[in-house]
Amino acid sequence: MGSEAELIDEEIEEFNHTIFIAVGMNVKDGKSLILWTLKNFSGMKKISLLYVHQPADLDDKLSVHKILNEYSLTLSQAGVQAGKVWTEANDVETGIVEAIELHRVKWLVMGAASEKLYSKDMLEIKSNKAIHVCQQAPILCQIWFVCKGHLIYTRRSGLTLPLPHESQDKLVRSISAMFLEGPQGLSSSDLQDRLENATKDAEKSKQKAFEESIKRWRAEEDANEALRKAEESEKSLMEESERIKEIVVTLTTKAQEIETMKNQRDQFIKELQTVKDQQPGLVDQISRARESEKELEERIIQAVNLLITFKENRDNLQDTRDNARREINRLEKYVRVESTDLSHAEFYKPSFMEIMEATKDFDQSLKIGEGKRGSVYKGILRHLRVAIKMLPSLGSQSDAEFENEAEILSRVRHPNLVTLIGVCPESRSLIYEYLENGNLEDQIASLEWYDRIRICSEICSALIFLHGSRPQIIHGNLKLTNVLLDSNHVSKLSDLEINRLIPNVLHNDEPEVSVYMDPEMLEFGKLAVSSDVYSFGVVLLRMLTGRPALSVVKDTKCALENGSFGTILDLTGGDWPIERAKELAYLGLRCCEKNSMNRPDLVDDILPKLETMRDLVTVSPVESENHHKIPSYFVCPIYQEVMKDPYIAADGFTYEADAIKGWLNSGHKTSPMTNLKLDHCDLLPNHALSYAIQEWLQHS
Repeated sequence: MGSEAELIDEEIEEFNHTIFIAVGMNVKDGKSLILWTLKNFSGMKKISLLYVHQPADLDDKLSVHKILNEYSLTLSQAGVQAGKVWTEANDVETGIVEAIELHRVKWLVMGAASEKLYSKDMLEIKSNKAIHVCQQAPILCQIWFVCKGHLIYTRRSGLTLPLPHESQDKLVRSISAMFLEGPQGLSSSDLQDRLENATKDAEKSKQKAFEESIKRWRAEEDANEALRKAEESEKSLMEESERIKEIVVTLTTKAQEIETMKNQRDQFIKELQTVKDQQPGLVDQISRARESEKELEERIIQAVNLLITFKENRDNLQDTRDNARREINRLEKYVRVESTDLSHAEFYKPSFMEIMEATKDFDQSLKIGEGKRGSVYKGILRHLRVAIKMLPSLGSQSDAEFENEAEILSRVRHPNLVTLIGVCPESRSLIYEYLENGNLEDQIASLEWYDRIRICSEICSALIFLHGSRPQIIHGNLKLTNVLLDSNHVSKLSDLEINRLIPNVLHNDEPEVSVYMDPEMLEFGKLAVSSDVYSFGVVLLRMLTGRPALSVVKDTKCALENGSFGTILDLTGGDWPIERAKELAYLGLRCCEKNSMNRPDLVDDILPKLETMRDLVTVSPVESENHHKIPSYFVCPIYQEVMKDPYIAADGFTYEADAIKGWLNSGHKTSPMTNLKLDHCDLLPNHALSYAIQEWLQHS
């Protein structure tokens, strides 16, 4: 076996006898280059595809192989086995030049411009990539620039393209004959002259054959173009014939209408004569009618005045009714379904082996989060995508206590809370619904300003729901990383009362995290509703400015005092309405007051302002369409339609009433979602979700 250097030399030697075709993602243009090469260089020993890939993710690399395989199939159908060379570069033209240098490419075919730019008068290359390669490629590489099957320009080199096999054999036989059959008395200079003449004749023959091939190909292209124009002319003629038929039908119809109008005219003349005969009596009637008209005008004026008065009263009553309805909807939204009614719902309890299987033995590639309160993995349990949180093995809780605490938390349901659907006591793990778009900390830069206002409104709504629960629930750990987004960018709070499940884990002492915490709570160690208000204020200021939590309160206060608030707004959120943004900034600073007595109320102060601002924002048509996508939890799992009458079954999932009743009445005793046996067949109306759907339909 040879050395590695010898193998590399052999590879380079092989490339020296190969003509390369630079292809790209546009398969149509690439196939045009391949067909041109096959027609004009059929005698080449080897053809190789050259592809430059601009770095991206793994899926793009898989698409590269798919494109090259499609090109290779075209060559295989022509009976040619081609090689493939591809490289990565930030710019396609730079990658082509580097590949020419690396593989010592001598002959290259590439596009002169996009095929849509081609014209018969095209005499020069127009693509920036082609111009760069023409200028920067090594001088020993000869390049043919082709567009739509036509040779546009040839960059010559110090080398010439080898002749096809048959021409080479003829040239060798001709030269051999000169030496073997020529007169013995010829001098070496005469032989050299003959050799040169033979070589020139061979070159001329090759060039003439090449030109004839191009002419033949162009003639075929012209013939195809003529055929296409003939087909278009025939189609145009047929369309014109159809139009003529339509015009004839229209003219016939019009002639009939004219005849009808003539008959009507004659009838009108007769009637007019009759009216003339009746004119004296009609004049008397007109006089009496004018008197009646005056009386009617007076009555109409009185009626209009009365109508205006009624309309004003109606508008006032409608405004009063709408205000009352909005207030009712706002208050009803926070009515919580009694958790005791859900005590018999199915609570998912997978085994540790199922957890291991779902996480592929806790594969690091499936880990989506890690912190002092445990690691989070994504996985699939019983055909359902879930997020599995592995809690630290701390605390004195028994498995029964841990399971009981988790089951209590699973009964807390709200559209803007992450749903806890199961627990594995032996591995101290919690199973949550999986949200595709991660946490708000990672996604904030991609959100427009009106989406940020909506998300703040959703967070406020969830907090109000928790604070209004009986017993009262305080989140106590609100921050951007604990706000998750689903596929429609609807926000949901996570890590609800996680400290109840790991009581010995202290508050995170990282500065970036502790800045979300209420100073009074840090000082006295007692959580209160005002603690969540303080954390919400930090979240609101971060959504406005995008600045780190450590400095966001100080930076916002200084900017407002100096009149430079516009300079700290997060420009990635788009064109903020400056005055409304200022209102939110002042609201956020009030939430962050050190004295909890000075902080605003979520229900009376914060939520009304956020909802009013959310309802007034105007978005672009494209964003508006995306903004009103149907939230996934509004859709019935059975009917796949927005629910009108949602009911909770014993498996903990919500269905349309007709759908789940039909499922149970047909004899099923298992869950439509988990296929597990239901503890009972009782159904409970989901009022909270029903109010959320009604509110969403009103705003849509």
